[in-house]
Amino acid sequence: MPLKTPDEYIATIRARKPMDIWFRGEKMADPLEHPALRSSVETIKRIYELAHHPKFKELLTTKSHLTGEVCNLYTAPLMSMEDAMQKSRMARSLAEVLGCCTFRCTGSEAISGLYPTTYEIDKAKGTDYHERLKTWLKWVQTEDLTVTAALTDPKGDRRRKAHEQKDPDAYLRVVEKRDDGIVIRGAKVNQTGILLAHEVMIIPTTTVLENGQEYAVACAVPADAPGMKYVLGRWPVDLRVGTDETEMIDVGKKYGDHQAMLIVDDVFVPNERVFMCQDWDFTPVLMEFFTAVHRLTAGSCKSGGVSLLLGATKLAADSINVSGIGHIKQKLAEMGITSETLYALSLAAGVEGFQHESGAWIPNSLLAHSAKFQATRLPFDAVRYAREIMSGIGETAPSAKDLLESEIGPMLDKYLAPAKEGMTTEDRLRIMRLIENMARGSNWTAMALHGGGNTEAARLMALRHINFDKLAKLAEVACGIEKDETKAADLISERLGKIDRGPGMFKK
Repeated sequence: MPLKTPDEYIATIRARKPMDIWFRGEKMADPLEHPALRSSVETIKRIYELAHHPKFKELLTTKSHLTGEVCNLYTAPLMSMEDAMQKSRMARSLAEVLGCCTFRCTGSEAISGLYPTTYEIDKAKGTDYHERLKTWLKWVQTEDLTVTAALTDPKGDRRRKAHEQKDPDAYLRVVEKRDDGIVIRGAKVNQTGILLAHEVMIIPTTTVLENGQEYAVACAVPADAPGMKYVLGRWPVDLRVGTDETEMIDVGKKYGDHQAMLIVDDVFVPNERVFMCQDWDFTPVLMEFFTAVHRLTAGSCKSGGVSLLLGATKLAADSINVSGIGHIKQKLAEMGITSETLYALSLAAGVEGFQHESGAWIPNSLLAHSAKFQATRLPFDAVRYAREIMSGIGETAPSAKDLLESEIGPMLDKYLAPAKEGMTTEDRLRIMRLIENMARGSNWTAMALHGGGNTEAARLMALRHINFDKLAKLAEVACGIEKDETKAADLISERLGKIDRGPGMFKK
C-alpha cells in the first residue's frame, strides 16, 4: 500500500472504535472535531501531506529493509549512518515548518531502540521477540500508521524503585500472564500526539531490577483498545482554538500539539504484540539504544524550533525598525548560533555511532545526550531574546477581533501600525502571536526542557559515557606526572579525534 494522503489518514482515524477521552471533566465525542485538538489535527495532516511533497518526500521517506518498498522514515528503524543523519535533518526541517511536535518521533525511536534490543534478548534467551517486532513493523510500514511511544510513568515517590512503591501501579506493569498474551495496568503521562495515533508502543521509563521484573514490559497496543483511557491536558491558549478564523490569529499559528495522560486499565495484549516481558536484565540495553536515538532527535527538533523563532523575531524587530541596532543584531546572531549548535550535536551523534549486530545503527550516546542537555538550556535564551525584542506590546496585545472592530479597530491600527513599509498592523499582530505561542502560549518550551528527557537525565547518561580514566591519563602525561609520552599517543590514537563511547557504551 502506498503512503497515505492526509484524507486517507483521517479516514483511518475516523474508523477507530469509540475512544474513552476526557477533557475538562467531560467525555470527548470525536477528537477530530473538538476545537482543542484542531491545531493538532492540522499538524498530523501536514506530516502526511509533506511525505508526498516533491521537495520533502526524499527527507521523509526511505526504502524499507523489511519489505523493499518505500515507507515513511518514522516507521523504519535506523539501519545506517545515513538514516541517522536523515532523521536529524527531517526533525529540524519539520520543526521549522510546524514549530511544534510531529507526534511520530517517539514511536520511531521506540522502534529503533527495540530492534537491536529484541535481537539481543532472542540471542541470549531463545525468545522470538525480534521476529514478532519485524512482523508488526512490516504491517505498520505497509499501512503507513502513526505510532507513538508511551514512556513516562507517574513514578510516585521518586526516591523509590518501581517495585518499592506504595502503589504498585505507579509504574506500568504486567499483572497477568496468559498462554495467549499478557494483561498490563498502569499509566503514562505527557504523551504528545497520542489521541491521533493508530498504535501506542509501551516501553519502560527506566531500568528495573529482578525483583521488579513485572515492570519490564514493551508492547504495541492499538490506541482504541479496550481499557485504554485518555485525559487531555491543558495548554495556555487551548480556549483560543476554534472554528473562527479571525480568532485563530490569536493562537499564533495553524499547527500545534497536545499532551494527554494515558490510563491503562487492565489491557490485554496478545503475544504477537509483546516484545519484552519480564526481561528485566535487558532494560538497560533498551534504555541505552532508545535514548541514543530519542535525544539525537531532541537536538535537531529544538534546533528547528529556534530557527522558526529567530525568523519571527527578525520580523518583530523589523516591525519597529530596530533590526540594524548593534545589540539586536548580537541577540539575533546568538539565536542563530543556538540553532546551529543543537543541529551540529544531533548530526554528530548520528555520524559517530556504530553498527549493531542486528544491522541497526546506534547513534553515539554521549553526543546525543549532549544535544539534549543543550536543548534544555539554549532555547530558553532564544525565547528571552525573542520576548525582549518584540517589545512589551507583544506580551499584552489586543485580540484580532479588536483590530477588526469598526469603532476601536481604526484606533488600534493608528497606534500599533508597524514602522516597516508594506507591513500591516495585522501582520505585526500575527508575528507577535507566533512568538507568544512558542515562548509561553504552547508546550514548545516544556518540550525543550522535558521532552526527550530532562536536564538531570542527560547529565546522568553523560557521566555514564565520559571516560574519565582515559582523560585523566592524558592529563597526567600533559603535566608530567606520567613520564612515558607514548602512553598518551596510544590513548589518543584509539580515539583519532572521535568521541569515546565510554566504558558503559554497548560496543559492536
